[in-house]
Amino acid sequence: MTKNKKSVNYCYILFLFCFIGFLPTTALADESSSQLTIEGPSSVIKEGYFNVSVSAKSDKQKLNKLTIEVATDTDFTQNKKQFPALGDFSTISLTGFSDGLYHLRARAETSDGDVLVSNVIQVTVEHYPLWQALTLFFIGLIIFVAVVTTLLLFHRNWTHSRHHSHD
Repeated sequence: MTKNKKSVNYCYILFLFCFIGFLPTTALADESSSQLTIEGPSSVIKEGYFNVSVSAKSDKQKLNKLTIEVATDTDFTQNKKQFPALGDFSTISLTGFSDGLYHLRARAETSDGDVLVSNVIQVTVEHYPLWQALTLFFIGLIIFVAVVTTLLLFHRNWTHSRHHSHD
């Protein structure tokens, strides 16, 4: 019976060593897989432009050649565009998007030459309808014409009253 107990104890000890040995490696694998994070708008974009923020897990890491990649599919094979960050920025404005669903990710190099790829985010762009834009345009046009007409009439009355004073 003592042999059987010893083998059971060895099995527990072996299991414990394996468990402790694998625990740090999975934590390190998760940490190294996404050392770059991209964040963007969570709601539907109505204007066609938006800001994205890129951050590294370690503040000590200097990111070189930061590029935002945009595609219409999750595999980044269709309609792929790249927007390089010109300067040392963590927030980048992206413009010129038509209606659609876009997938974005960031890619950068460290000072050691390692390439980091961020998580993938989705951005949906749905512009305002044309009738709404034209309605706002014509309301603005009517206000502009009213202001200009009022200024011209008051200017005319002011100059007329100045030349024909009623003494």
